[in-house]
Amino acid sequence: MDDNMSLDGTMAAEAIRVPFRKRLRARWEGYNDPAEYYLFEQQLNDYRRWLQRMLVLANRPAEEEAGELDLDDEVGRWPPERLKLYGKLFDRGIMKPGGHEYALELAKPLALDETMSCIEIGARIGGTARVLADKFGVWVTALEQDGELALLGMERSVAAGAQKKVPVQQYDPLAPEFRKKYFNVVYSFGELFTVNKKDAFLLKLTESLREQGQLLITDYVVTGKANESSENYRRWMANEDEKPHPWTADRYKEILGKLRFDIRIAKDETELHVHQIKTAWMTLVNELQTSGLDPDFIAFLEDDMEMWMSRVKMLENGELAYYRFYATHD
Repeated sequence: MDDNMSLDGTMAAEAIRVPFRKRLRARWEGYNDPAEYYLFEQQLNDYRRWLQRMLVLANRPAEEEAGELDLDDEVGRWPPERLKLYGKLFDRGIMKPGGHEYALELAKPLALDETMSCIEIGARIGGTARVLADKFGVWVTALEQDGELALLGMERSVAAGAQKKVPVQQYDPLAPEFRKKYFNVVYSFGELFTVNKKDAFLLKLTESLREQGQLLITDYVVTGKANESSENYRRWMANEDEKPHPWTADRYKEILGKLRFDIRIAKDETELHVHQIKTAWMTLVNELQTSGLDPDFIAFLEDDMEMWMSRVKMLENGELAYYRFYATHD
């Protein structure tokens, strides 16, 4: 018998298990206790339907554990189901809030064309790079530190016939190797906060630019309200895929100035970014409510939503901000 069951077969009140989608909704609405949200918002038939789904999942055959001879076939952090989740969230391979439209909006000051070469830092599977190459004819070297994502991205570039125009490659942020004085543009959308020793890294990026080169960065920055001992801060750090090493906006301005960049835009876009994240997740949750929950999402949906909601909490309480920097080099 289940430890949470009473002798008459009913669930103990203190052990109410909230349906998966309702747990997501409760977390989104700020309820610390999902059961509280359930008791206010849900009917008993919702609970029974959830139990039926869980019984189906519980009866699925258990997968065999990987043995010594098949470790190379073990799925990594980015199996097809997790990529599918991000495809639904953030627009066909972009894997970042705002999707294609926001990427194109950010690129407007760059005046990209087919004569220009770019380098993208934190390209994920190269979705943004392929959008820019397709729209403007620009050449983009897309760099991603996660080797699994880089491989998947290169496979997609090959499938699109863009392997020469948009190669996706793995790189080491602590030992970057960039071609000197080669690129017209370096850009990164929301990824540099995971790079340690950014001073040296940005110097290397600067050395890769040609004369009158351009730099475009959006990134998470900590504010004066940030408290490393706060629960929100600790949860944010723990939930990220890669350990954050965030700067302040002022630190970015200081270092870019020392590297002889003329900063044209330094804009706090936190409100827009939070809206993009929330809209993406609410759209997905609503879709799941109408079409049903794909069991293959379960292993990834909750953890990824926890990560993004930790970011949102940090952004909304002012400990974290999302900035856009656009600068030209002399």
